Amino acid sequence: MMMLTAAALLLTASCSKDDDEPQQVNPPAAAGARLQVMMVFAPGQLGDGGYADGLLEYASGMEFLEVMPDAEDSIDVQFISLYSVNDTRQALKEWAATAAHPFYKDATYERRLLVLTEPYMTAWLADVKTNLRETDEVLVMKADEAYTQQVADSYGLGSRAHGLNYDLAPSIRLYCDNVRWMIDNPDYAPGFFGDKPEVVILRRFNTKQNYYCDGIEDVIRQQLGNDVNLTVYALADYVQADDLSEQTNVAYIQAAYTAAAQLDQHFQQTGYGFVIADMGTCNFGMLNYLLGSPLYHYEVVMLDSNPYTYNYMAICRDGAAVMTWIANWMRQPAAAMPRFWMADDSYVLQNFTEVLVK
Repeated sequence: MMMLTAAALLLTASCSKDDDEPQQVNPPAAAGARLQVMMVFAPGQLGDGGYADGLLEYASGMEFLEVMPDAEDSIDVQFISLYSVNDTRQALKEWAATAAHPFYKDATYERRLLVLTEPYMTAWLADVKTNLRETDEVLVMKADEAYTQQVADSYGLGSRAHGLNYDLAPSIRLYCDNVRWMIDNPDYAPGFFGDKPEVVILRRFNTKQNYYCDGIEDVIRQQLGNDVNLTVYALADYVQADDLSEQTNVAYIQAAYTAAAQLDQHFQQTGYGFVIADMGTCNFGMLNYLLGSPLYHYEVVMLDSNPYTYNYMAICRDGAAVMTWIANWMRQPAAAMPRFWMADDSYVLQNFTEVLVK
């Protein structure tokens, strides 16, 4: 069942072995979906071809059934995707305040799972923590183990707080292999990369606020060492903090345009450069700028994106890891899932490998 309004996307996918059997008009709770998953997306997060779109595809399509074909319980998967942070937080409050089943009278969900698709969303738990029941749990994506523990302690969630992250190290190693090949290529004249090749990482926030790192910097230092200059830029460096506080699509894309313009100026002085854009929705603005820029001194890898053009490399995170986690959660009792899980590279689409050898 899908309900689409001008303000929100709310999709409910019910999966049950008893779907073909006649249903009561007002069945008791046990006859309806006993479990609920609520995924919260940031404004503008959907539609950029990144991992969030993969989540939506997996959770609302046949892929969901492929991951959990033997699930004995039926489950409702719902989404919040609104146009502003204020609206999103209000919708989250309303969800947390009631565990009532929307389609079955006098029925409530036995367990609920709140999936926060960005780490900064954990601040919103302050709005809802008093309304979360002992059987309700929270899964934070892109969070490392230490941050997940901090969330559990800060909001009194204990064993009901969980973290899920992806290991991008294998993919970044492929990218570093490409950088190394270019550095060592005798076809490039001395000074082509300036005094030393530049590797720039673009992020939304600075590293203190960015809990989702996947060891990218560590891999670059291990693979390339002192042969390159490594710089990390945050979009907050290019726009006012207030512009980013609402997490609006327009503000982020504009920030990405500004960051790309700064990179142009930077690489005009230093020569050819390598860029890793780990900005989610902001990648769209970065890519649009690159496509329209007359300056072609980038070798870019886009994280959380699809390969819109063969000139740029991309890593698209797959939704299968999240669906696998949810499938395991369905089959476990309350608060039995591990605190933290790092999905390996089998859950990451390394769909830029052909570009690397073009």
